[in-house]
Amino acid sequence: MRIELRHMAAAGLGLGGPVAWGVAAGRPAVGALAAIGALAVSGLFAGEVRPGLRRLLIHGAAAVAGTAVAGLAGVLAAGRGWLTAVTVVLIAGLLAVAGGISRPMAEHSTRFIVFMVISTGLAKGVEPVAAAVLFAGGAAWGLLVTALCLHARKGPAEPGELPRPAPPARALLRRWWRTLGNASGWQYPIRLTACLATAEAVGLLWPQPTASWIAVTVVIVVRRRLDGAARRSAERAAGTAAGVVAGSAVLVWAPPSWLFVLLVAALAAARPALKERDYTLYATVMTPLVLLLMEGGARVPPPTIGYRLADTAIGCVLALGIGYLPWVVRRERSVRAVMG
Repeated sequence: MRIELRHMAAAGLGLGGPVAWGVAAGRPAVGALAAIGALAVSGLFAGEVRPGLRRLLIHGAAAVAGTAVAGLAGVLAAGRGWLTAVTVVLIAGLLAVAGGISRPMAEHSTRFIVFMVISTGLAKGVEPVAAAVLFAGGAAWGLLVTALCLHARKGPAEPGELPRPAPPARALLRRWWRTLGNASGWQYPIRLTACLATAEAVGLLWPQPTASWIAVTVVIVVRRRLDGAARRSAERAAGTAAGVVAGSAVLVWAPPSWLFVLLVAALAAARPALKERDYTLYATVMTPLVLLLMEGGARVPPPTIGYRLADTAIGCVLALGIGYLPWVVRRERSVRAVMG
């Protein structure tokens, strides 16, 4: 329980800090951008009692750099029509393939894809370099807070899942290369890019203020593993939809600055407690958090909220209908055929 509280404190302070700084400076939207960077490293060491400083620095530095580049790539690619769609899908596809190298690589590549897609919806009035700097600064702050919270007190190690020693890089690359020789190595890249390509096409054929949210919904719902996919994806989709309703209700009201800070900190702190326990509640918390940060706490007109609800429904249908159900059915048929 004490371990969980440390992670909750790190997440709450990591995201609440940049937002509070932005509000104090009279630039809440700027603070929200930095908080998006902090969101990228929030939960980086979930479940670990006290990660070693070397591991914390290596994985933390990779996450900070990846977050900055994701923000830069997303803002640079945004607003260019079909070129944006092709760029996002190609980058996501390449990273999805590379994520098969190892579990850390899968986590970093997924994080990059999610925050790149989120960044494409931030393009209005945001300079690419400024976005990258703010993302990196927020991620560095989040990493610092995580290190301080997890290493705050020395004492006997509490029970927790210790990280396994990483296999040699050469062995990982050989195994990854072998997986590319069969269908399983390409399954997740094909699922993700098919969903993303369709989401981008729908957004272009139906232009409206929140079209990028279709792709955001897709990358939130579609995940690499197919184990328990039908149930988990349905839970994540339901949670995402519920989160959009909750987040939209707050943004219609336009919360005062102090409440904006408290909401972000509270939602961020709840994430570590819910992530491994309840997919629906986790998505219900994660989605309004992303919405609040993307909008910088500013008021959103009701028509825009209507579009976002429609975009969420479209994204969930695409994720389930293209990214999961056909693949689950195909796998079950293969298993039945083998079992005879």
